[in-house]
Order: sequence, then C-alpha cells, then structure tokens
Amino acid sequence: MSCPLRAILNHGDEDHLSMSNPSHGRSSPPAASTREPLKYPDAIATPLSSAPENNPHKHSITSNNNNGVFNRLLNHTELMFEMVSHLDVDHLLALYSISRDFHGLANSRFTTMILSHARIRAPGSSYIFPFRCYRKLCLRDPALRPNETKPNFQIRHVPSFKWLRMVLFREGVVDGIVACLEQESLMLPAATTLTIKKIWFFMDVSTNERRDGLIRNTDYWTEKDIYLAHLFLMKLDMLFTCPMTGDGDLGLRKMLLAQRSLSTLLRVLCHEEMRNTYELMEKVVAWKYEPNDLQRQLNQPIFGVAPNRVGMLQYEGWGRNPGTPFHQIDDLLIGESLRRGLDVPAHYLDMVFYGFIDKKTGLDIWTEDQKREQAEEMERGIRGEDEGVLVAEEDDDDDDYGDDDYGDDDDDGEDVDDEVGDAPGSQST
Repeated sequence: MSCPLRAILNHGDEDHLSMSNPSHGRSSPPAASTREPLKYPDAIATPLSSAPENNPHKHSITSNNNNGVFNRLLNHTELMFEMVSHLDVDHLLALYSISRDFHGLANSRFTTMILSHARIRAPGSSYIFPFRCYRKLCLRDPALRPNETKPNFQIRHVPSFKWLRMVLFREGVVDGIVACLEQESLMLPAATTLTIKKIWFFMDVSTNERRDGLIRNTDYWTEKDIYLAHLFLMKLDMLFTCPMTGDGDLGLRKMLLAQRSLSTLLRVLCHEEMRNTYELMEKVVAWKYEPNDLQRQLNQPIFGVAPNRVGMLQYEGWGRNPGTPFHQIDDLLIGESLRRGLDVPAHYLDMVFYGFIDKKTGLDIWTEDQKREQAEEMERGIRGEDEGVLVAEEDDDDDDYGDDDYGDDDDDGEDVDDEVGDAPGSQST
C-alpha cells in the first residue's frame, strides 16, 4: 500500500491525537499520570453494513474525527464506491485489506464493487468474460446471500479480485495487440477490441460441443462480430505474409490462435517470443507435432516440450481428449458465416484496403505516425527551399557584379529563348 492511501486512512487519527494531547510537540511533555490511552471509537469495531439504523454509534466516527475525509465518505455509500472506482486494482485491494470499516462496507456490496470497477476499467469485459464461467476466480458471497436457483439455498458465488485482475490483464493485452497492428499500418475499427475479447473467450472453452454452441449464439456472436473477426484475421495474415517483415506462411496465425491465451500473440508481435528458429519449433512441437516410435520410446523432451505435452494443443481439452481435433475459431467463423448466409468473401478486398484507402474519396489514409513523418519532411523541405533561396540570391548578386564586367544579360537571354523555340515540340500556343 502506498503512503498517500495510509495518510488518508490515518488522517482522522492524527487529528484525534493532536486534539487529545494539546502539548504534543512541546519540549516538556506532561506527566504520565495525566495521559489517557488512545481508544478507537466504538463504531470501528462494528462494520457499517451490520450496524442497525438506530445505532447511536453509527456516526460516531465523524463526530470524533471531524477532519477525517475517508471516515466521512464511509457514511455515504454511493460516494465511497464512486471514489474507489477510480483506484487501480492494487490500491483497491490494499484499501480492502487495511480499513476495517471499508472491508465491512465492501462485503455488503461486493459484486457491485467488482463489476463497477470492471465496467470502468475494461468496458464490455464483464459481459464478454462472465464471472459465472470462471468458478475458480469466484468466491462465496461475503454477505452470505443464498443462491435461490440452487437446492437448499446454497451460498452464491460472486466475482473476486482474481477475476478482476484477469479482466484488466486481458484488456491491456487486447489494446496492445491493436497497437502493434497499428504500428505496422494495419488499422482496425474501434469495435474490433470487443470482437478480439470474444475470440479470447472462445479460446477458453475446452470442448468442441460448447464451442459450436457459442459460435452459433446470435446474441453473443452478432453478424458485425463475424465481419470484424474476419477483418482481424485478415490483418494478421497481412502482417505474417508481408514480403518485408513476414515469412509468407499462414500457419503462423493458426498456430497462435490455437494457444491457451492471446498473450502469446502479443509477445510475438512485440518480438518477445519466437525470435529464432528454436523458439518457433518449440511452439510448433507443442501444437501439432506427432513424435515417431523412437521418440516415444526415449520419452525425452523435444525442443524443450515435455513428452506428455507434445502435439497436445491440437486436441480437444488441450490434450485431455487425445485423438479428437479441436475446432478452431477461424474454421468455425467461415462455417458460421455460410450458415447465416453472409457473403463475407465479397468484402475481402475492402478488408485488405481498410486503413489504407478512403472508400469515399479514393485517397490514401494517413496514420498519425505517417502524418507526423510527412510534416517533418515538409518542414525539412521548406527549410531546404529557404536555404536554396538565400543561396540563389547570393548567386544573383555575384552575377550582377559579373554583368558589369563582362557584358549585358539581355542578349544571352534572347539567344536561349531562340534555342528553346527551335526545339521539337516546344512551340507555344
């Protein structure tokens, strides 16, 4: 926890210390017999969420510490949750761990606090990555509210700080992927970030049956998402098959989408993984390599991959069901577009030109970096022209001095015009 947050929490206690001990800071402290031990107000021992409405100690926090801003906010639940929504997840967790009052207040509305924080920091992620699908990242409701849909009214599960960290991490990874593509002048619409998150959620599904059902869900995968997903895959293919920076192989895109997480794709785009042939072969072996009989008998790692993990990413459940190939997102998108009657191939050319040519005007689209480079080149050109003008003026001055010595320029100019007039195709109209 950082010091400013501790200062806010302890601000009221410092004022209470200065008020209860007027001689604090003087050179001669008072006698020990006149000192009274400091005691926290009774309301701190009782969480605000469990305190009854007619509790006389409910507002005793602010009555004893009038200058405690944090303690005042505790009496206004809406303002308190609005304030903590602007904290990052580390500071929010530290505040939840340090302050007993805020701990009790947050437990009374734990789901609201976590989801509101996710909606502000990662828009749309709470819907794309529902916490009910990540049971390991949930906890039992601290307020002990029952789940009416379960038998015997079992305690319901609510999103935890682990789920919040996962959502925020994925938000940063998706933004990083889009930024890396934009650096290569491969632009994407703003709504593509939500589609990339849906692709990531699809990669979390471990069975083919649920993957097929998810891609056919028209409420989750809309027609717009299918078009944007094809656009995203098209830009990846353009990057990996670039004649200057790519290797001309579409299998790289299929291999990266077969991983457990899209963070691998980001590290590859940032040149942090697959920087050499060995790292590339390590990914290929883990994805789709079939060892021969000798390699099975030796039972040794292949390119750093454990023997029981060789070629397992291509199977359902990431190897838990060997022999059943996984249904990949790119293959299912093509099949789903045909099932819905979407003519996606008719828009392939528009997807290639997107971000390069304005469809309405037919002119090139300049990115911010390209505009900046163009402005710098124009500025350098203007400076060069100015320098050239100055040099030309100096040369003209030299010529004037020379004219006085060697004759008139008019005759020479007329001779030049005559020679130009005699040239083929130079007749003036």
